[in-house]
Amino acid sequence: MSALVEVKGLVIRTVDLSENDKLLTLFTEEYGKITAVANGSRALKSRYLAAAQLFCYSSYVLYQRGERYWVREVSLIESFFDLRAELSRMSLAAYICDVADGVVEENAPEKDFLRLVLNSLYAIANGKFAQAQIKAVFEMRAAAVLGFCPMLDGCHTCGKTDGELYLDVMNGVLSCPECRSLASMQPITEEESRTASIICRLTPGALAAMQYAVSCPIERLFSFRLHADDELLFYQSAEKYLLNQLERGFKSLDFYKEITS
Repeated sequence: MSALVEVKGLVIRTVDLSENDKLLTLFTEEYGKITAVANGSRALKSRYLAAAQLFCYSSYVLYQRGERYWVREVSLIESFFDLRAELSRMSLAAYICDVADGVVEENAPEKDFLRLVLNSLYAIANGKFAQAQIKAVFEMRAAAVLGFCPMLDGCHTCGKTDGELYLDVMNGVLSCPECRSLASMQPITEEESRTASIICRLTPGALAAMQYAVSCPIERLFSFRLHADDELLFYQSAEKYLLNQLERGFKSLDFYKEITS
């Protein structure tokens, strides 16, 4: 990165540095994650005040001084203001930004993932789709964009595609009931005995939702309906899959679940 750059970035994390300054973590298309100081941004009369808030998407001019980048100019593009209308909206948006903060690296462009995050924040703020559905779709699409999408085209042993199937979360494959029964009769190796197994039951509807989430045009990412019998299986499986692939949890997710349970 040159000493002076212009980028569009989403604020995914903020840290107060002093009475007036903030350290912003920006998710940018061109450079992945960038940290920059917004000098004086906590002051009520600061020209940076609006664009230095969590969830704000802005155009920034940054310059380098020492080992840090500093904000020289900023122009707000989208504040996602309606995220602040409900605590559940804010906490879900915070979870999505925390996932981005946890997986995006510096100097690693992530155009598709940034677009997913922005679309998800817009959907939450818009309020037209159920928050639980937005969350699950984000989790599955994130897995696909980040390169660890499960194989969802049928049983990995026999190829069966109809009826109920089971998602092996740790291995990212599907199994049918018959193949699972046969596998349970086989001796367990020493390596298998040391590996936890997480299996999620999927109805045809829940599986179809997963398949849609990982492959549909991003413009129609949340535009589908689920039968009540399929919703919970889809929601639970998507969360378990992403968290296990990332091998971590998120306090923001715990808080979201606490206030929506």
